[in-house]
Amino acid sequence: MRLMRKSLVVIGALALAGSLAAGVAIAKPKCPKACSQGFVATKKACHMSCKALTDKVARKACKQACIADFHTAKAACKAAQPTFPACSPSGAFVD
Repeated sequence: MRLMRKSLVVIGALALAGSLAAGVAIAKPKCPKACSQGFVATKKACHMSCKALTDKVARKACKQACIADFHTAKAACKAAQPTFPACSPSGAFVD
């Protein structure tokens, strides 16, 4: 009984490790860290300039524009990064 329980625990742990490793193997486009930090710094500076506005509606519109610029820059960075095929990381199954 103990041997069966241990084997089930080991099999479960291996299955979990395999699923986590498979998730890491499928690479998503990602911006370099320096670019991401630059985007965040720009967004924070933009938000700080929005705080100077006295009108609440104008301040909200300014912050929304800052966030939209941030998302646009981040999407452009991700689009510029190379993407890798999702299946067959090795060249074994390439036609």
